[in-house]
Amino acid sequence: MIPEIFRDNTTFIKNHSLNTYMFCVLLRIILGLGIITNKLPAKFIIILSVLVIIVFSNKFIKLPKVWKNYLRTVIVYSIVLMLTVLFNNKYNYVSGILIIVDALMGLQTRHIFDRLGYLI
Repeated sequence: MIPEIFRDNTTFIKNHSLNTYMFCVLLRIILGLGIITNKLPAKFIIILSVLVIIVFSNKFIKLPKVWKNYLRTVIVYSIVLMLTVLFNNKYNYVSGILIIVDALMGLQTRHIFDRLGYLI
């Protein structure tokens, strides 16, 4: 029940339900765990981080009033990229934790804006 003014209509799946959003959160948690356990190579992390930074920076600029906190995601993946480029796999546990925390903070953001929809 996120208000129409705050919705992001540029997603792959139109009108995200809570279930599709939870699937995305689960994917990001699995990604974070894969990085923490060194299951993902540094090149993959670098490519993924660059893609996320480009896509979400673009969304942040074009969609300033959506409920999603794109700036937080850009900052998190910029830190992950920096840690991976500078230190290779030495600080993967930090990168993985940052990605997991970003996913969990996204749940909080969705919850707040969902409840805000009941007031409007």
